[in-house]
Amino acid sequence: MRYELLGVASASAGVLSHLLYFIHGHKAMQAPRIFAFYLMAECLLWVRCFYLQGAFQGALRATTISLFYFLGLFTSIAVYRLFFHRLRRFPGPLAAKLTKFYGPYTARSGKSHINFIKLFEKYGDVVRTAPNELIVRSTDAQQKVFGAGTRCSKENTPYESVDYKGFQNLEAMTNREEHRKRRQIWDKAFSTKAMESYETYAREVVYEWLGKLATLQGQPVNTSLYSLLIPFENMGRMGFSINFGSIQKGKEDIMLHYLEETLGMIAKLGTMWWPIALINALGGSGDHIEFEKLACRVVDQREKQPDDENEDIMKYILQDHHAKVPKGFHHHDILYSDAQVILVAGTDTMGAALSFAFYHIARDPAVRQKLLAELEPLYGRTLTGEFTNLDLIDAEAPYLNAIINETMRLDNPTCSNGGRITPPEGLEVDGIFIPGGVVVYTPTYAIQRSEYLYEYKYITLDILLVSNFWRAYLPFSLGSHSCVGKRVAILVLRLVLAYTVWYYDFEFAPGEDGLAIHRDSIDASILKPGKLECVFAQRT
Repeated sequence: MRYELLGVASASAGVLSHLLYFIHGHKAMQAPRIFAFYLMAECLLWVRCFYLQGAFQGALRATTISLFYFLGLFTSIAVYRLFFHRLRRFPGPLAAKLTKFYGPYTARSGKSHINFIKLFEKYGDVVRTAPNELIVRSTDAQQKVFGAGTRCSKENTPYESVDYKGFQNLEAMTNREEHRKRRQIWDKAFSTKAMESYETYAREVVYEWLGKLATLQGQPVNTSLYSLLIPFENMGRMGFSINFGSIQKGKEDIMLHYLEETLGMIAKLGTMWWPIALINALGGSGDHIEFEKLACRVVDQREKQPDDENEDIMKYILQDHHAKVPKGFHHHDILYSDAQVILVAGTDTMGAALSFAFYHIARDPAVRQKLLAELEPLYGRTLTGEFTNLDLIDAEAPYLNAIINETMRLDNPTCSNGGRITPPEGLEVDGIFIPGGVVVYTPTYAIQRSEYLYEYKYITLDILLVSNFWRAYLPFSLGSHSCVGKRVAILVLRLVLAYTVWYYDFEFAPGEDGLAIHRDSIDASILKPGKLECVFAQRT
């Protein structure tokens, strides 16, 4: 066959591959099989061409077939995505309409959360950020995508690639019924009785933090670092009854290193998740494997203790696992899978919130004085010489809670929020119809920084009375997949901030202008703050 005809035939085969296979359904989880197929096909092609026509002519023929096949395939994909795709009329960058590689390209700097804001400013409230993905800045979208009764699901989203030996963790589960059963166990772990024990653990960690400050008086303290170590210690005790001792050491535990490297790798992929499926098929990445091993180790360590000996999250998980008919933890690997949720959600998200809260308080002496005045009548009210969570609820400490709420609004740790796929019948948001089978993101960071939703000055109590504030304010998401540990997060933030402000006055360290915490913050799946140094002076 002449090379002209060979090229046409090969290109036609590429077009047919797209029209008959790739255009139908989501293929990300099939990436390992697809790569294996094409690798095998290329090998067979080159071997056959070499065998029939010799080295030079065989190489020329094989190259022609491969080149024109993939040219036809990708040309067909590009034409379809630009002119025939169901999202063709939605605005967005040209590169994003053509390829999902736009995501990793823009995520390489770690500023995806800022890039989303810029995209909304340029294109409007609904932006096409990938061939089959939209980001939406809308409170209506938040309610309809995540709220009660939603038909949007986690299927065919990046969550499908998150598992441990085939078992998805609570956050990633796509099966609604299985998620409901497992969530019931988790809800028990955050009952009122359990929260009483968690408060004791939180107070122990706070005193370790205060003790560390006593040794560092007058010295610049990296609050971004300790804001991570404090929830890490809380997570160890509340989750597994383990004391890591990281606050005393003043440095990250190796587990934190593996955790942050894993999350950072995922973030750099943007929303392109087929590489994760491919990496997992090849054995996984080194840092993630080590993180999984450490998660398994803390579970094994906890299992050596009687189930009821300590009041922690694993107590309830182990009780269900050891039941005659487990509801949610019927396989031991599910324990390992969900242990990773405890490590991630209990550390990085809370650490980011605490770090930015310290920033907002340290930058303004008037805020510290007003907060101190509010705390004075609450100290020792319920428990002599202590603060309790009951003392610090919204009704008793409105200013403290306003600071926490405003911090979670301005610097929300979740950044982009998880994606959901629209139901077959589609979804209408603010009068705009979004077709079915489309992955939709509602970036929390961008939405909660929208000026048209929040037109008021920093930390004023009257904002809490504005209904639109609470409608748009969803730092813990909503619906059946909302943050199960919300109460613990608020508990820890309240106690850490209250005790710190009560015992210490603090401000930016000499030479610290407070710019780096935002300037150097990165979207590492969870918002990772830049460095902030403060000096602490004990109150007399």
